[in-house]
Amino acid sequence: MDANRSGTSGMSRIGLSPRSSFRHLSTLSAVLAWAYAISIPIVFELSAWQPQQVDALAPWMAAPLQILAFLLTACLLLARGVASYRLRAFWWLLLAYTAVNFVANYIWNTFRGNVVREEMDLGDVLYLLDYWILTAAFALMFLRAGGTFKSIRVWLDGATMIAVQLVALWSFFLTPSLPKGFGQLVSVTATLSYSLTLAAMMTMAALLCIQLPSYRGQYGVLLLVGGAVAAVAWEIIWLASWLVDFAFIGPYYNYGDVLCFACIASAVSAAQYQTPLQAEAVNPQRRVDSFLPALAVLMAIALVAGTLATTKRLETWILVALVALCALLMITRQRSVRAELRALNHQLAAREADARLTELVRRSTDLIVVADKDGMVSFASPAAGSMLSMPAAQIPGMPAVQLFGASNEAFLKRFLDRAFRNTDVPEVLELHVAGPSGDVRAFKLGAVNQLANPLINGIVLTAHDVTGQRALEREVLDVATRERVRLSGDIHDGLGQELTGIALLLHVAATAPDPDPEKQRRQLESIVDQVNRTIGAARDLARGLSPLHVVLGSLAGALYRLSQESNPQMPIRLHIDPEFDDRLVDAFSADHLYRIVQEAVTNALRHSGGTHIDVELHSAGGNLVLSIADDGSGIPRRSPDGGGLGLRLMEYRAHLLGGALRISGAGEPGTRIEVTMPLPHRPAAISVG
Repeated sequence: MDANRSGTSGMSRIGLSPRSSFRHLSTLSAVLAWAYAISIPIVFELSAWQPQQVDALAPWMAAPLQILAFLLTACLLLARGVASYRLRAFWWLLLAYTAVNFVANYIWNTFRGNVVREEMDLGDVLYLLDYWILTAAFALMFLRAGGTFKSIRVWLDGATMIAVQLVALWSFFLTPSLPKGFGQLVSVTATLSYSLTLAAMMTMAALLCIQLPSYRGQYGVLLLVGGAVAAVAWEIIWLASWLVDFAFIGPYYNYGDVLCFACIASAVSAAQYQTPLQAEAVNPQRRVDSFLPALAVLMAIALVAGTLATTKRLETWILVALVALCALLMITRQRSVRAELRALNHQLAAREADARLTELVRRSTDLIVVADKDGMVSFASPAAGSMLSMPAAQIPGMPAVQLFGASNEAFLKRFLDRAFRNTDVPEVLELHVAGPSGDVRAFKLGAVNQLANPLINGIVLTAHDVTGQRALEREVLDVATRERVRLSGDIHDGLGQELTGIALLLHVAATAPDPDPEKQRRQLESIVDQVNRTIGAARDLARGLSPLHVVLGSLAGALYRLSQESNPQMPIRLHIDPEFDDRLVDAFSADHLYRIVQEAVTNALRHSGGTHIDVELHSAGGNLVLSIADDGSGIPRRSPDGGGLGLRLMEYRAHLLGGALRISGAGEPGTRIEVTMPLPHRPAAISVG
């Protein structure tokens, strides 16, 4: 333990953690791997080695990089906190790939040598197993990137890619039936096994590239795919050289493995820096676009290899160049098409947003006008015509100060001048405009300076008709004034007179010249009766001012008292849900709800002519539901101005509570008024002990 602690502290003193040390080591190893890969052809071409020496070294040229890739991958898995937990299975498969590839290479070079056999042996089986391990690794990475094998589209893409490669490799299938002397023959089993295995691995690598949400930051994955492509391409070219009995790749038949394991060493280093792979949904359009370039690349590789398998002429290399050029052009074209589609999608989204905004403006009941820098109207919404009582086509081009008539022209001019000067805070103004019939309407105006906005280049004026709101506010003030007058009269004529009488009785009793005990007793009893009547009058006044205060703030208690004091000719039948907790209703809300019930009951007594009134209180879906219903003649249909004062006051109270009031039964027998108001969340119960 002491040694471990001292080692850790020593590493901390030089500023390196185990993770950073491995990062530096893997980066250096990747640089050395590529230096080795680049130096091989240079050394082979410039050296004075004998052909026997080159033939002895060529089969083992990939061995140093195989060992290096194996050690780096093992260190990546064993180092704590270096390999991503979600990708550890992938790196274990890659470790198995490097190990099996080394064993297969050893068996092939030791026991088989440079001899071609028609039947497959252990070396072939290990190479095929090796490719399937790498295919499984790509499939696992495909799933980690959000792919799925449950999609029919994935299987169709994979089957199409494999079919295209097998068609392009058709010449390999024909080699067992070729005449003797054409080339070195291989068995149908070997041909089919290698073709299917290589096609499956390339297809899985292509599907992985398609599934990646973004290539940026995924350099490790791209290096692994590139290494697999290099190995497969070299494998196909090497097989083609056997078939045509012409070693056109010379001693570099294992150079594909050199490139592959150099890519693996670089991928281990890049894994320290790459963006964590997320299982993100890929745009279907991107999947479609990416499928075609992948298909083109696979077809090009397979077609070139198939051509090399059947010819030795110079035209082969011309075909190689043309096919590669076509694949490159298709990839470039698809990237251009994708960029154009992306731009078109942005334009379409912008047009849809503009159309949505235009429709919102067209459907808005508020006036929306744009005044240019000269004060002239450059745009007017369709609602402007009906709100200003003029044809909408005449509004654009007229001075903005004349929109609301000559009487408001001076106010509007000062208002617009302030808006032109103020570029930060919107201006607000309220105007009163006389209509053609003499009625006065109130408008609330807002102005926002958008001169700096090139799409608007003016002052945006909005006007909202607040005539009904102002009328309701005046009616509320009138009701409050009348209530104060009534209360003043009740106090003066009722409570004040009672107190005056009590004072006179006490004065008479106090100034009697010859007090008679019996007479004084009767006077005191009269005074007590009058005091009790005064107390009752005071309670009636208090109940009228705040019924809930009298019953300790309980809405249910206030409604129960109201039902007990109802008119016997039209009694109130109260229904309160036993599970309803009126403690969730605050005093402000409870007072307004009680006033709504009181107003509805008063209207029913005056106008309905029914026999009873049902008041129901319960909760549903987190809302309080209060309903008042009678069996009378029904409420008349509401006029366009919103109905009587009582109904508008009830709606006003419901809106104050954040709720809604609904009246049913217009023109039908019976009337039902329902108030819905959101309830606060019930506090959680606290358990003790």
